[in-house]
Amino acid sequence: MELSTFRIEGAIPVLGDHEDKSVSEGRFYSNKAPGLALAAIPVYRLLRLFFPAPHSASDAIFVWLRILTVSSVCALGLARLVARLVPAPSAALTGFAVAFGTPFLFYARSFFAHAWVASLLFLSWDLMCLAREREGHRRVTALLCAAGFLAGWAAISEYTVSPLALLLGLSTRARRRLVPFAAGAAAPLAVLLGYDAVCFGSPFVLSSAREAYGTYSTLARTGFFGFGWPSPAVAGRYLADPSRGLLLFSPFLLWAIPGFVRWCRAGAERVDGRWITLAVAGFFVLLTGYPNWHGGWALGNRYLLPVLFFAALALPRALSAPLSRGLFAVAALFSVLGHVVLTASWPYFPTDMPWPPVSGSAWFLARGWFAPNLLSGVGVLSLLVPAAVTAVAGGVALQAAGPLKPSGVVGLAAALFLFAVPMARPPHPPYGGRLWRAAVFGAYSGLDPRREELGRVVVEASTPLERRQATGAWRLYGPKPTAPSP
Repeated sequence: MELSTFRIEGAIPVLGDHEDKSVSEGRFYSNKAPGLALAAIPVYRLLRLFFPAPHSASDAIFVWLRILTVSSVCALGLARLVARLVPAPSAALTGFAVAFGTPFLFYARSFFAHAWVASLLFLSWDLMCLAREREGHRRVTALLCAAGFLAGWAAISEYTVSPLALLLGLSTRARRRLVPFAAGAAAPLAVLLGYDAVCFGSPFVLSSAREAYGTYSTLARTGFFGFGWPSPAVAGRYLADPSRGLLLFSPFLLWAIPGFVRWCRAGAERVDGRWITLAVAGFFVLLTGYPNWHGGWALGNRYLLPVLFFAALALPRALSAPLSRGLFAVAALFSVLGHVVLTASWPYFPTDMPWPPVSGSAWFLARGWFAPNLLSGVGVLSLLVPAAVTAVAGGVALQAAGPLKPSGVVGLAAALFLFAVPMARPPHPPYGGRLWRAAVFGAYSGLDPRREELGRVVVEASTPLERRQATGAWRLYGPKPTAPSP
């Protein structure tokens, strides 16, 4: 954006090098779908009227860019979700669980497309519902065009949601609605075709087809851009993997299953229920065909976030009784506790860190490493503000949910007990996980002595594989030799 080019060679010295690159004719470009970056360009240009050119990735201009581009859209999406759930008594509780009991808020304040795309897709669906509610009004066509535009922009921001955008269009169920929706979606598609033509020499060549990193390039040439047949093994890991299993870290989402069943049987609303059920289930099945399901170092199941709001729509239908709401509250509070701890320090974990709130975050916190924020100078006290915001939001949500069995206080106590169990007997990561933990702590924490933990783990290597891992980690993250003084 600063250099007026889509090439990223000039940005690497400022933002840092990485493997997320595509190459075309010897020039490097981002390997990501371009929708979010393209949407950020006018915002960045506006911010440059008030901020100087950035010199590092931590400059204030990038903070405001994330807020105005990603966070604002995510906040609007979350607000519209709660508005759609009202007057269900569990509307606020559902919104609280979705926001604080999943990685949504973390990615909503980061320059990642996952939460942004989830919000765009839901806002598209929300506009379609609004158009249906205003049938016969002269502005219905404009609403449907806007819905198509948002769905299309979501698709060019994360290619895997293209089937969801298509399903949204088909769910209009009438040609007079589909035509304006398709017209709106055509604009982002034209933008993508133009971007690909400029960067990769053809409007029909995606960045994924020009991966520069060997591992990603090999994967992209397998199947359909890395996607193969659905895998039950990958499905099981999505749901129950010890490092980021959906039902382990956000167990409240289990209530979506009976919610969808009831929605699909709910008289006049059953048609919408079936479309949304198809979208959520189909998207999950599609992603189980991707062997890199974990997304590398990541917080939670980031690839599943695009359908989070649609799954949340089904939750209140399973929460009509005080007992179901009470048990849901326990699961939601447990999920929130986990994500509060996960985001209190380094948040990006590999798959060989079982239950990372304890084996990762708590380990870092015990050594004095806290997530950077506006109050970082006061150490652990800087975590009190986000904790207080979370507590207030939880109190409001529990109060609005009406009678709960067990009560909110008992539910909180139960959630704390369940969360404390693994804290009392923390899981022991395998050697690769312990090596990663010590290397990351030494490389990024900025604390002294920084290298001690890595040295302790390196000497534990006992097998040829572990010794190779230790050698590689020491070369990357160990102390660098310095030139002798003249």
